[in-house]
Amino acid sequence: MGKLSTEEIVKIVKSKAEAIKKIKSPVHLFNSLEIDIQPDGSLALPDEAFQYLDMCIVSIHSSFTQSREAMTKRILKALSYPKVKLMGHPTGRLLGKREEIEADWDAIFAFCKEKNIALEINSSHERLDLPEGLVKRAVENGNSFVIDTDSHAASHMDSMQYGIYVARRGWAEKSDIINTYPLDHVIKWIKG
Repeated sequence: MGKLSTEEIVKIVKSKAEAIKKIKSPVHLFNSLEIDIQPDGSLALPDEAFQYLDMCIVSIHSSFTQSREAMTKRILKALSYPKVKLMGHPTGRLLGKREEIEADWDAIFAFCKEKNIALEINSSHERLDLPEGLVKRAVENGNSFVIDTDSHAASHMDSMQYGIYVARRGWAEKSDIINTYPLDHVIKWIKG
């Protein structure tokens, strides 16, 4: 399959938003995407598509060996896009396979706090990312978190407990974890 055009991508994101609006459910559904942070800090989604999202998650999936300065600049640029509410698996590590990226975490945590962007605590046993040491630094900075499972199958949901363990080892409390909030607070965070 060839590369999709900007128009095709926007059409897909728009149709997803329209489909979500038609779903009748007692569960509140949000239209979001995990979007790749390109090496230059741009996001792998056309600007026109953002209008159809409630929020987005940004994550690094390539070019892990950039310098600390270049990586920090890359991340801060990506976090400045509209509707970015979560930085996914922030260090990019894969346990036993890939080391953490080098970045100025204090600058990133400060930017996330200022813009009300949460940091993911990814519960996958392959990631456990954000690591507990960085969770503690972010807690001390006043950052917020989302604990999730990075599930690609229903059976992966069982790993949620590992993310909770990481959060506890980093001294995070329930009030630091956005997905413990009541729905109205989550909606306010997404819109804020």
